[in-house]
Amino acid sequence: MKFKQLFAWSALLLATPLFAQVEIVQGMVREMPPGVPNTAAYMTLINHGEDTALVGASCDLAGKTEIHTMLTENGMMKMRRIEKVALPKEKEVKLQQGGDHLMLLAIHHTPKAGQQVTCQLSFENGSRQQVQLPVVAMKAHGTHHNH
Repeated sequence: MKFKQLFAWSALLLATPLFAQVEIVQGMVREMPPGVPNTAAYMTLINHGEDTALVGASCDLAGKTEIHTMLTENGMMKMRRIEKVALPKEKEVKLQQGGDHLMLLAIHHTPKAGQQVTCQLSFENGSRQQVQLPVVAMKAHGTHHNH
């Protein structure tokens, strides 16, 4: 009987990574005023494994989630959708205001500070990772560009 229990536990341990290849820290979703249909998510991704990239995301709050970047064209700041964010081995990459970030489009309801948003991140290596992001008041993180 003990052998069966040991076998069952070892199978479970092998099926579950001991730690995630990509660590997510300092994550947050912007609180937006009522009636604003979109918001943004920011976080720091630390890749503890081989080179990969963030290639997609879905968040329970949004009808659609895209990866965006900010760039300057003809002296104007513009936002563009991008296909991926490279995550080099043993490096830290920030998704932040004014740079690469997640856009949560067609939000189902207005998130309030203190609430949590569940997002699933998809990586180029085929792995997925779920993360809980707190909603943070706009005043707590400065002003934000319009989406």
